[in-house]
Amino acid sequence: MSATDYLEAKVLDHALRNTAFSQPAALYLALHTADPGDTGTASEVAGGSYARQTIAFAASSGTTPATAASSGAVNFAGMPAVTITHFSIRDAVSAGNSLFTGALAASQTVTAGATVAFAAGAVTVTAD
Repeated sequence: MSATDYLEAKVLDHALRNTAFSQPAALYLALHTADPGDTGTASEVAGGSYARQTIAFAASSGTTPATAASSGAVNFAGMPAVTITHFSIRDAVSAGNSLFTGALAASQTVTAGATVAFAAGAVTVTAD
């Protein structure tokens, strides 16, 4: 999992330039058909009933490396026929900014109308 260019700049400005970075009101999980890149915006799934889904995280582990895991299940119902390879964590249900991107452990080929599910703890963010 990688921080996007947007988040990296916000963290640097917050830590080094005394420029406040407000925590997003909610976080959303987005699915991608290819690497979304450093901006986190490329190749987001479209079609069917696909929509970004709300995701929340438990407190970070406090170990090295620090890890935060999703605190609940996340389900995408009514998917289009697609192969999902990556995901991103975003600060808005549409448009907005991408914060983190990552590759799935294994690509998932989805049939039209299927549900893609991630169990609690399946989405993790690690900082080292």
